[in-house]
Amino acid sequence: MPRYIVQFNDDFSNGTPYCQIKVTQGETVLEEFEMSFDDFAEAIMDSRMKSLKPQKIMGMVKRKSLRSIVGKRRIPNPLTRIETPTLPVNCVKHIWINRIKREQIVFVEIPKQQWNTSYYNTSLEMVGFPRMLFGYRIRGQEITSLYIFAVKEKGRIKGDTELFKFPFANVSNGLVCMGGNIFPEITDLAQLSTLHNIFFTAPSSSCYFSEGRNLSGISDLRELYTSLQRKDFPDEWLQTKQITFAECCKRF
Repeated sequence: MPRYIVQFNDDFSNGTPYCQIKVTQGETVLEEFEMSFDDFAEAIMDSRMKSLKPQKIMGMVKRKSLRSIVGKRRIPNPLTRIETPTLPVNCVKHIWINRIKREQIVFVEIPKQQWNTSYYNTSLEMVGFPRMLFGYRIRGQEITSLYIFAVKEKGRIKGDTELFKFPFANVSNGLVCMGGNIFPEITDLAQLSTLHNIFFTAPSSSCYFSEGRNLSGISDLRELYTSLQRKDFPDEWLQTKQITFAECCKRF
């Protein structure tokens, strides 16, 4: 006889509560379901399919008498099919951090090239930047955080790819300080293909910059930017973070 084990998420403050149902027979797991609390309540009330013997519902206040599930309507198991959204150009990885809260992070590769930027009120044309990974952390339609890591110019980015520090300013341990600059709402992840332009056009300050940021030996940020105008960024200047891409992803 199959056994139905039900566990409830009782956190009603951060979105729709849900429950997980596991169907077992002996030590074999026959099926697993995850559904909203409302759908589960409807399934209990719907006895059109078949009647079940009383089963104990896990995760609720213990009672002397067993509660009964009077019926079960079969629904598709969402754990057997998970789709990513439509992804942006140059997307390297997409991670669902919390599907209930609609929280996700998307890593987009930015090729090594020269970008127009500015340092305080000074416009700087064609400054060499290394190859980079931009990590956009999104909740709902809002970008809550941006992360930037440098990557050396060597083939496809994989789990064992070494990450390096962003060699300029406004980034601390990968996390970007955007100041008063605000990203637009995200209605389609394809928008992330171009949002790096907001970072490059925002005026840079000296925030978080130090000699340990790179191996150029140049301690003045304005001098560093100027030295890289109309030049490619030398990969040998990159300072390692001593972490791989896979290890970085585990932190989210």
